[in-house]
Amino acid sequence: MKNTIPILVIIGPSGAGKSTLIRKLFEDNIIKINPTWTTRPKRIEDSDLGIEHKFVTESEFDKKSSENYFLEEVSLFGLPYRYGLPKIFKSTPNKISLVMLRANLLHLFSKHYDNFIVYQIEDSLYNVKKRLTERVQNGENLGTRLTDYNKEIKSGHAIANRIFINTSKDDLYNQIIEAIRKDFRLL
Repeated sequence: MKNTIPILVIIGPSGAGKSTLIRKLFEDNIIKINPTWTTRPKRIEDSDLGIEHKFVTESEFDKKSSENYFLEEVSLFGLPYRYGLPKIFKSTPNKISLVMLRANLLHLFSKHYDNFIVYQIEDSLYNVKKRLTERVQNGENLGTRLTDYNKEIKSGHAIANRIFINTSKDDLYNQIIEAIRKDFRLL
């Protein structure tokens, strides 16, 4: 039997603004984040709070894996890092349980959960390329993130309940808040 906790799933290509949005929703006490676990090194902009991801060593990941902590384990973008899909825990009243995933992982997630709404965050290829180029200059491995942009957008369109274009941080945030009000009857 699948779990029916109401969950907000945020998807979208790398560099579209998902993490910035999620951190603002967290700061405003609207969501409870269920972080994915990863062996990917932290980027400069990744906070020490581990909000949307828990950054761990290979041995820490192996330990959690041996304890059956993850729903599923995967690698993405042809990179050597591992990701663990989290178990979702019920949020406190007036907060939404949230997880950030890739569109191509939703089929794995849906094996375990029924009650979720998917919001895709998008930005122009120009803006995404600019952000990802800055990350590479700061030492991050790009993998196939940029070349998979169109594929990821298309995959998201096939599964997202709502699609949001990141024209500005404030506009995106306001659109998401309005959607949450409608979809989760909160706020």
